[in-house]
Amino acid sequence: MIELYHGGPTGHSASMLIALAEKGLDFTSRPIDLAGGENHSEAFLELNPEGQVPVLLADGSALTGTFHILLYLDEAFPAPPLGGENPQARYAVHKWGKYVETHIAPNLAIARWALMGGAADARPDGLPPARAALWRQALEGFSEDQVSSARRALEKAAARVSQDAAATGWLAGAAYSVADIAAYPHLAQFAALGIALPAEAQDWLARVAERPAVRHAAGDMPLVATMGPELGRWG
Repeated sequence: MIELYHGGPTGHSASMLIALAEKGLDFTSRPIDLAGGENHSEAFLELNPEGQVPVLLADGSALTGTFHILLYLDEAFPAPPLGGENPQARYAVHKWGKYVETHIAPNLAIARWALMGGAADARPDGLPPARAALWRQALEGFSEDQVSSARRALEKAAARVSQDAAATGWLAGAAYSVADIAAYPHLAQFAALGIALPAEAQDWLARVAERPAVRHAAGDMPLVATMGPELGRWG
């Protein structure tokens, strides 16, 4: 029995929806109203005290951290294999999982937040102190320097995607993998933010978007700013 608590087809939640579709897994969908602050509710914080989506319930256990959940799904449900076809590819999968967490997702959150404004009903008081401080900073507004730095980091990320995808068409070896699933929902929002993608990255983005599971799970992903300051996170 699988249940997915998620914020819809965008960001980390989209990665989970895509992975479940690629694996052909049945699951119970539990949408969370991020704009309404449901991820800060007492009920949700019992699942994940960090107040972050997605959360996967598998046999009664709450799993958090998107990349870790993606790896769990690939091991628990090995067909089709998405973890990398050989040790070098698996290394690249982990490299991209970390890069999404440390560079792409947090900087995208800042750029997106600055463009669109914040959540209407954020309630950070119940979060751990570090998470609450990040939320209060976001609600007060990021500085121009912070936003400019975030956009420069995303431009570098676009170049890195282009470089890795140029060799085989995918990010981790010769086959589509968790690396592509983890990165795609974030890169898909670059155009709406006015961040240019090199030709190889555009081709990669289109290639991922053409997959039936991606079209089914994510489709035309909306640009949203309701997830808050997602600095230094896996989920």
